[in-house]
Amino acid sequence: MCKIDFISEPFFSFGKEKIIHFLKKYAEMEGFSISEIQYNFIDKPSMFKINKSYLNHDNDTDVITFDYSNEKKIKAEVYISLEMMNENAKTLRQDPENEAVRLISHALFHCMGYSDKSTSEKSKMRKMENSFINDVSRETIDNV
Repeated sequence: MCKIDFISEPFFSFGKEKIIHFLKKYAEMEGFSISEIQYNFIDKPSMFKINKSYLNHDNDTDVITFDYSNEKKIKAEVYISLEMMNENAKTLRQDPENEAVRLISHALFHCMGYSDKSTSEKSKMRKMENSFINDVSRETIDNV
């Protein structure tokens, strides 16, 4: 069974069903299935507290993924900072909605074993995120 929840999410004009469709599709393309993912959109102070308490990091971050996956079955808890998401959107000169989709896909890719520690890993992750955003956007435009 696949369960994907969005808690306190920003408004998505293209609908959560499009995001869910592509989360499943991208996971399946790599031989994974999604058991459960919960995406929690929270404020910056709450995100800082989670980052400090659980990861011992003393800085702001945009997304934290707690990956409980087993073998090829994805199970995760994801926290996304709404303020950092909006700051990223301004910095990257894109719509906050696209930035939300980027962070949602970023968490999935981590659960599938992708990293973003090195420059080359970051580049690969960014290409995958952009592909995900384009697929969600294209699907929405095609069905309007």
